[in-house]
Amino acid sequence: MATSAHRTWYVDSSVLLRAIVDSSRAASAWFEAVVANGDRLVASRLLEVEVRRAVRTIGGDQDVVTEYLDEFVLIHIPDDLLDEAVATEQRLGGADSIHVATALRVGTRTITVATHGKQMATAALALGFDVTDPVTDDPRRGPVA
Repeated sequence: MATSAHRTWYVDSSVLLRAIVDSSRAASAWFEAVVANGDRLVASRLLEVEVRRAVRTIGGDQDVVTEYLDEFVLIHIPDDLLDEAVATEQRLGGADSIHVATALRVGTRTITVATHGKQMATAALALGFDVTDPVTDDPRRGPVA
């Protein structure tokens, strides 16, 4: 994936968790390539909550989580962003609606959404985002986009 152009990626927990807990070598390799290329990683602060809680639940290393999260610009979730998440017309759960509302704040023309969630990918595509699924090695199903 080494390219000269720098990109901005909105990453949700379905990708980052698989990279952190090594359940997807493809997601880990994608993340390493994006960082090596100097690309920008952004996400809602919700990503930190989701990832830290999941890793804590499985007894994982929070220092590893911190190393990954240090690569991100984490976007604060003000009340008006939550209002936008509630108002979204897309079929999404609560967490995904916050991720999509946050990505919309960054802008559909400036970022690519990286997700392994089918509903999130569908919603992001419908809203005009480019979407990628770096989890190409999921034995239960292929990539969503």
